[in-house]
Amino acid sequence: MPEYDDPSTADGLDQGRLAAVALTVLGSLSALVALVWALGHFWDLSHREPEPARLTEYLQVVALLLASWGFAALLWGTAEILRQLIDARDQAAMGGNTPRPANTDPRGDKTMHLLSELVHLTREVRDINLLSDDERAARLRNESADLVQQLELMVPTLLREHNLAEAHQRLQRARERFPGLPVWDQLAGQVEQARQKFETHDVDAATREVDELASLGAWDRALDTVRTLRQRHPNSEKVETLARRVAAARDQATSEERSKLMSQAQEATNRRDWEAALRIVESFIVRFQNSPETLELRQQLPTLRANAEIIRRQRMEGDIKELIRKHQFAEALEIANELVARYPDSPQAVALREQLPRLQQKATEAAAS
Repeated sequence: MPEYDDPSTADGLDQGRLAAVALTVLGSLSALVALVWALGHFWDLSHREPEPARLTEYLQVVALLLASWGFAALLWGTAEILRQLIDARDQAAMGGNTPRPANTDPRGDKTMHLLSELVHLTREVRDINLLSDDERAARLRNESADLVQQLELMVPTLLREHNLAEAHQRLQRARERFPGLPVWDQLAGQVEQARQKFETHDVDAATREVDELASLGAWDRALDTVRTLRQRHPNSEKVETLARRVAAARDQATSEERSKLMSQAQEATNRRDWEAALRIVESFIVRFQNSPETLELRQQLPTLRANAEIIRRQRMEGDIKELIRKHQFAEALEIANELVARYPDSPQAVALREQLPRLQQKATEAAAS
């Protein structure tokens, strides 16, 4: 069955082409008339008697000529955009009902949409310029009435969906477009009433969740809950009060935890449990990198590590002697090799290097027997 183009589409394209031609002709005429007018004024000024104000008149003529050419360039540019839009539609129409490829560049659709919007706005400007003052006032009244009717239906729907942000944005844009309408205040009152209702519910729920997380010490998750609540209610004093309470509780808990770890590190140091002290200090530095105590603890790390290393070597040396006493030479040899590899410059490593061949021999004999 043959396919026929939509007549309304064809008429729109023909009108668009006519508009593009009209804009081109109008721009050309504007530029030509401005040039002829300027040349005439230049000719007239050149045959006058010299006057001090002659330069000012020349500059005025040049300024008007440039402004006219700028207006003509604007018309030519609009006409070119219209032509590109119509050509793009023609190419799309030639494709018939062929499915669109999956990898079509979406930027082309965006460009087409922007061009369509530009054409629509151009037609709107043209239509408004052709109206009288009374007709323009009537047009604005009709548009404001339509917008009021839309928002009176849309705002309650958005509020039922708890979409306060969208309701507020739409109302704000409408107020900027048609300021002074009393209905905006009425709708804003509905939004504020809903916000207060949702705010009370959301703050109560967030408070319960924050208290549970605080009891578990999950302060990061508690702060995330407050941050999400603040995004939903950015100007709420209740939310700010909750945020301050959570921050103060987190700071107090953090301070108490730092004091506890510092006390544990000091106790381990006093009993010369260097390995435990090192673990506590390293954990403290990782968790509280920006605390005042961290700088002091970083300076103590080399000493703690050296002392902990001595304890490890002495423990490994004792394990080797105990295993040899029990004639477990293979296990003793394994620990000896590990000690020499990890601490090659230690006194234990120096002494073991001389004993390794004999220990290897005994391990081999024990394995063969």
